[in-house]
Amino acid sequence: MNRKKVVVCYVPGLDLRRISADATPTIAELIRRHSLIELSIIPSTDLTPILISGVYPHQSEIWQVSLKADRTRTIGQRLVDALPDIVTTTAQGVRQRFDPDFDLAAIPPRRRREFTLHRLSEIQRASRPEIMDEFNGYPTLLSLLETDTRYMLTLRFRALPGLIRDIPSDAIGFDFLQMHAFDLYQHWHIDDEAGMREALLRTDRFVADLCERCARTGHTLVLLSDHGQDPVERTIPLMQTLKRSGVPRDEYSYYCELGMARLWFHTDRARDTLKPLIEQLPDCSLLHYRDMHPYHVCFEDDAFGEYYVLAQPGTIFFPHDFYQPVANFYLAASGREQRIRMFNPVHRGNHGYLPHHPSEKGFLVVADDNVTPTRDTMSVIDFAPTMLTYFGVDVPPHMTGENVLTASTR
Repeated sequence: MNRKKVVVCYVPGLDLRRISADATPTIAELIRRHSLIELSIIPSTDLTPILISGVYPHQSEIWQVSLKADRTRTIGQRLVDALPDIVTTTAQGVRQRFDPDFDLAAIPPRRRREFTLHRLSEIQRASRPEIMDEFNGYPTLLSLLETDTRYMLTLRFRALPGLIRDIPSDAIGFDFLQMHAFDLYQHWHIDDEAGMREALLRTDRFVADLCERCARTGHTLVLLSDHGQDPVERTIPLMQTLKRSGVPRDEYSYYCELGMARLWFHTDRARDTLKPLIEQLPDCSLLHYRDMHPYHVCFEDDAFGEYYVLAQPGTIFFPHDFYQPVANFYLAASGREQRIRMFNPVHRGNHGYLPHHPSEKGFLVVADDNVTPTRDTMSVIDFAPTMLTYFGVDVPPHMTGENVLTASTR
């Protein structure tokens, strides 16, 4: 029986361009000793479901939102929709504070009810990690591995000392820790050179502590990052453009993230009016859903988006569907990582752009002298079959990725 035990330290936002012997000595030494495999990804800000399931969004359906066919409203809903957005979204924010399954509180109800949600928010993952076991009938590493597994997520640097006391555990054969604190800090402080140096050092120290503990307990440390970040220099007024177009709101639907927006046109007038306006906006591209197929977003209809508007690196859409003034103030007061947004709610750094940009590169390092990489690059869907093979577990046929490790000859 394979008795390997693994700790995956998954650090979104850990940019290859920032790793050096001075800035991140432990991580640089891990890479020097064990070699890294560069990770290619898809245009998305949420790659965790792909990493642990080994399937793309059109299979798992973890792809933000889809549009409901029926958009009729009851009398009560019409009355709610007559209230100012600041009132309804604030009420939704209060609800979300006590109900982790209530998501996208910043979207006004008249738009929010247009969608079926396919997101797994950070709040949901942290409070109910069991939701990461299976997506749309596709089991993930957490349920396929023949050992006890655990998924954890943290958004705060101050939580790291407590985590390190519990990781690794002899009772857990596969720990998957999503250490999101660095990514969150970078969103709001990428332009703060001194703060970024300290955040990188804190991340490196955490990895060093994990290395030491894994060495003592016989666990294999796997260091994983799926992207970097670029500084935000400009904003794109997409939502204002839609509102000022003069097209009635019931003739189109939209969902706007920081770096990607989706559009559905319900009339020819909306399509003929809005498409040219969007194409004239600087720093973004308009793609039909079929144009997303080369990027492994292969939906066969427009349920998850008829058109996609993708921002260029260095830009974001603002405002967007994650911005709400009251929520912004609350989040700013919740911790050091986001305090600066109280004075300026525009993100300082972002990712989720088209995959050929440098910020959209990740990496994998497996700290095991008994294995070596079989190649220099891998796909985001290769991680799950690689871990299954490492544990000696058969890779299910729905996983089309490949194992990227082989027995070492060193």
